[in-house]
Amino acid sequence: MAVKNNARLLLPYLMGQRREGLRRVPDIDRHRWEVLAPDALHETRIDDPVEKLRRLGCLYALLAERVAVLAASGCRPVSIAGDCVSSLGMLAGLQRAGRAPDRVLWLDAHGDFHTWSSSQTQYIGGMPLAMFVGRVDPGPDPRSQATRACLATIGVQAFAEQDIVLADARDLDPGEREALLASRILRCPLDDVLGHLQPQERIYLHWDTDVIDDPARMPALKYHVRRGPGAADMAAFFQALRSRDIVAVSVSAWHAEQDDDNKTARACLEILGTLLGE
Repeated sequence: MAVKNNARLLLPYLMGQRREGLRRVPDIDRHRWEVLAPDALHETRIDDPVEKLRRLGCLYALLAERVAVLAASGCRPVSIAGDCVSSLGMLAGLQRAGRAPDRVLWLDAHGDFHTWSSSQTQYIGGMPLAMFVGRVDPGPDPRSQATRACLATIGVQAFAEQDIVLADARDLDPGEREALLASRILRCPLDDVLGHLQPQERIYLHWDTDVIDDPARMPALKYHVRRGPGAADMAAFFQALRSRDIVAVSVSAWHAEQDDDNKTARACLEILGTLLGE
């Protein structure tokens, strides 16, 4: 398959909070990155979850708008952001451009399948895949209402569970595990993913870099979970995946503030380049 024209988008935020460390990406990568960082979203700490969701909605609505333009023009949108909620903006943009994927491949050490009622930590970063398929707690809880408002602001339509492959989600919480088992999402090890993909389907790939277990080469990954694929394993998988019709890629980034020497950033960007055919 011919190499696609990749359009790179960088959003230096984590849960709606500005993270200046991610702005180093254009300095250490030879490709052009378009930075989406509106002046209105400048706080580095937000404690109120309702306010976080409001800002996430605004940020990823902006991403959706940009992705729609790029996808409609024939480009392949590629984004890096600090969290997996960015996947909602990517999907919304593809849907708006009439380029919705046939299959979503979600690579993550965690399930990201909590709702407010199941989460013990109450961390929004543990909820994006549930939001992706439209799972939101009913009722008047302000956090659930804010979640629905966030999805509406982004303009994303729920994606079909049966068309998602989740690899490898080796660290699941109580409640989240049961919800995944009861869902129609296919969960499998990384080595088994290719066997579940059809040759001609259009694939959107979301890659949370913490799926990798390689602290020597990538010491600044967030939420490290042992017994996962190494950096070389991920590069080999991306090499094998490269011939597929990958229509968009989103990346949930490393811990840039702990990556003083850019070692983890360079490793992630090199692995990403393997997938993008560059």
